[in-house]
This record gives sequence, structure tokens and C-alpha cells, in this order.
Amino acid sequence: MTMKSLRALPRIFIPGADMSTPFEIPKGEFDKLHNVLRLRSGDMVGIMPNDGTFWVCELESRIAHPQSRHDLDTEPELWVTLAQALPKGDKLDDVIRACTEVGVSKFIVFPSDRSIVRWEEKKLEDKMRRLEALAKEAAETSFRMRIPRIEYRASLEQVMGEEGLTVLSEMESETVKLTKTGHKMTLVVGPEGGWSPREVARIDGKGATLGPRVLRTEHAGVAAASLLLLG
Repeated sequence: MTMKSLRALPRIFIPGADMSTPFEIPKGEFDKLHNVLRLRSGDMVGIMPNDGTFWVCELESRIAHPQSRHDLDTEPELWVTLAQALPKGDKLDDVIRACTEVGVSKFIVFPSDRSIVRWEEKKLEDKMRRLEALAKEAAETSFRMRIPRIEYRASLEQVMGEEGLTVLSEMESETVKLTKTGHKMTLVVGPEGGWSPREVARIDGKGATLGPRVLRTEHAGVAAASLLLLG
């Protein structure tokens, strides 16, 4: 089977699936294959166990019969974490989808000083579960072999210790251009209102710019990740 035909296969993630033997597809995933994609017994489907491998399986009702394993090089060599200050509305959904497709390996979401949105602790688990579902769907669509991780931090201060940290800054005084450094990088994107004076002081020495224009918060991370991962 050629690479082109692998890419054309309907595909789903089943993290942790035991691919050494036929197994039952979870109901939610089977409903997607059966009701949305209209697959039936005898059809082929791609299963990703979230370990970097891709398995071609034949369906027999809800049972997947592994046929062949493929080790595909679709994950970027550079590990990019995107730390995104909480934006308004559904902008975060767009960030997760687009940056997953580009190749971001991990997301951190956090409230900054000027974030309008604040997540209540009692709703945090549900919100994180929703973001994880969005990342999973985007990873399936974009033919990735691993689902990006998503974590929550309570403030910018808790993000600053991440490896290879670079904070995107709209300050006119910022002259350092964003470039690849090392094998792991963390890009930090601020909220709609920009960084507060306190945060600007904390960022000192960690900032970088994408150029002379100011991008929306939901576009900055995608632009920066694309520069690093697709350039």
C-alpha cells in the first residue's frame, strides 16, 4: 500500500489500543466510522494508537482486525509548545485546531493579567476535555501520529520555566526576530489587550517579534508555529 493510499484512508485515534490482536472499537469511534463515514464490514480503516504508529485494519462490525503496521514520519523534529493566554469567545478552539495541524506538540493555556476570560475551577476539567477532543480531531485530519498534550497553568509566572521559552512581543522596542533554537521551544502568546507592564518586566530578555505588524492573539501562535515547523 502506497503512502498516498494511507493518507486517503479514514482514520481514528484509539490511544493505547493493543494492536497485536483483533479488538473492539470504542462506541463513540465506531459511531463516527459507521454513521458519519458510512464504513461497513470489509472496509479498511487507519488506527493510530498514539504511539507514533499507523495501522491498517479491516472492519468486521465493531471489531478491527490489524493488517499492517506503518512507521510514518509525520511528526516534526522540533518539539514546539504553544502557551496561549486565554482569549475571548471561541478563538482558543481555532488556535488548538490550526496549531495542531501545523505540528505543535503541546499546548499550555493560562490567564494573563489582561485576559478577560477566567475559567472557574469547577469547570476546568470539562473545558480541558473539550480542548483535548479538538486536538484529537485536528490530529486525525492532518495525518499526525500523536495527539498534542494540553495543560493548564494559573498564570504567566507558571509558564516562564518551560524549556526554550520565547515570548512573542508587540513592543516596538523588541528587535529580536523569532528563530529556531534547540530541539524544544515554547512560544508564549499574550491576550487581546497585550502584556501588562508587570508581565513585560517579567518577560525581559525572553521576547521576540514576528515583524513590524501586530497580529491578533488567535493568529500569532499559528504564524509563529508555521514559521518554525513549516519553514
